[in-house]
Amino acid sequence: MRVAIIGQGYVGVTGAVALARQGHQVTGIEREPARLAALEAGRTPVSEPGLQDELSLARETGRLSFSSDLAHSHLRQPYDVVLITVGTPPGETGAADLSQVTSALAEVAALLPPPAVVLKSTVPPGSSARLLQAHPQLRDRYAYNPEFLNQGSALDDWTAPARTVVGLWSRDPLPVLHELYGALTCPWVVTTPDTAEMIKYASNTFLAMKISFANECARLCAAPDLDIDKVMQGVGLDPRIGHAFLQPGLGFGDSCLPKDTAALAHWAAGRGVDTPLLDATIAVNRAQPGLVRDVLREELGEQLAGCDIAVLGVRYEPWSDDLRAAPSRVLIPRLVAEAGAVRVWDPAVGAEQMRQLFPGARPCTDLKSAVRGARAAVVLTEWPEAIEADWSLLAAGMAPPAVVVDGKNCLLPERLAGLPLTYRGIGNRLPGRVGAPAGAPRPAPSA
Repeated sequence: MRVAIIGQGYVGVTGAVALARQGHQVTGIEREPARLAALEAGRTPVSEPGLQDELSLARETGRLSFSSDLAHSHLRQPYDVVLITVGTPPGETGAADLSQVTSALAEVAALLPPPAVVLKSTVPPGSSARLLQAHPQLRDRYAYNPEFLNQGSALDDWTAPARTVVGLWSRDPLPVLHELYGALTCPWVVTTPDTAEMIKYASNTFLAMKISFANECARLCAAPDLDIDKVMQGVGLDPRIGHAFLQPGLGFGDSCLPKDTAALAHWAAGRGVDTPLLDATIAVNRAQPGLVRDVLREELGEQLAGCDIAVLGVRYEPWSDDLRAAPSRVLIPRLVAEAGAVRVWDPAVGAEQMRQLFPGARPCTDLKSAVRGARAAVVLTEWPEAIEADWSLLAAGMAPPAVVVDGKNCLLPERLAGLPLTYRGIGNRLPGRVGAPAGAPRPAPSA
């Protein structure tokens, strides 16, 4: 099939590469000049394991190209189907901004001959019906087909999803979708567009709720020195619950869960529907980065002024370069305002970008220089360089009495046992207690 994908962000470029790998002829449509230039030069603009190699291979086969002009490329050789994967960022009130979707649908509506159109962007329930009021001619060839990609495994999730959700008013687009996705063996949920939209929001909200539940349990376990990792291991072994998204930390900070929980809460409020579980999920997440500051005050004194603090990692996850909602964006400015000096290290973020993101913090190029002379080291990203570091050498360079605050519960016990420092994780106080316990799988990355 000839396929166009409007929007070459995280979902769009993943889909373009995956569909080209399946054998389709794919054109990625991107209007942002710098992103388009990177794609045309063969560079993926997002961070995702395996994506760069697969993008290069797809371009070599001739099945993947990029353009800024949908109408021109369609006129030259018409597309069978157009996917829309543009962003729906939160507005000032938390409501999803659908302006990019509106613009993309208008472009598709003007194409002749008319292709099938598949909207994959996350939109509030009822959006498809409202959006297509301006383009009734799209109704019988329109499908709402949300994505369920995990950062860190997006390509696999696209080609081998747990389920495929399709919202339709007419069953005419179904054969197109079956041909587009090939021989998927997962269950298909075929419903109306507004129900499919709710499935996407309900899925992400539930994942966010699991994270906030784990973090609330961590608070309960901290006071009596209960073992939060063992608690989550035991809870997650129940097949009705599972381990995914039960890892305590500093909250959900990826590109989807914060905006989608806010958008659903705004949508519900506009309909006069109370959402106490959703509101609590958001409240717990909003407060979570403050736990680091609370721990530092407990260990270093109520006044952090004069205390040098090293922050190790600013990404939410090593495999994601989306920093928009990372806990570091909240925590580091607070530490800069209170502490004497804040050093920041992240192997994937350059010094200039670090200065722009965190004014007042000092970028460091390596772990050793970041922690040298620091009273505290705060781990915010589970970088292998930090997990596998020789912490005996790092601890020797820190100013005593030193404290390590593990915001991801990711450090290994043997790296800290017997060292002259105090270890504090999320939900535990025991020195050398870290990470997913033996026998417990590492939770899947965020949706």
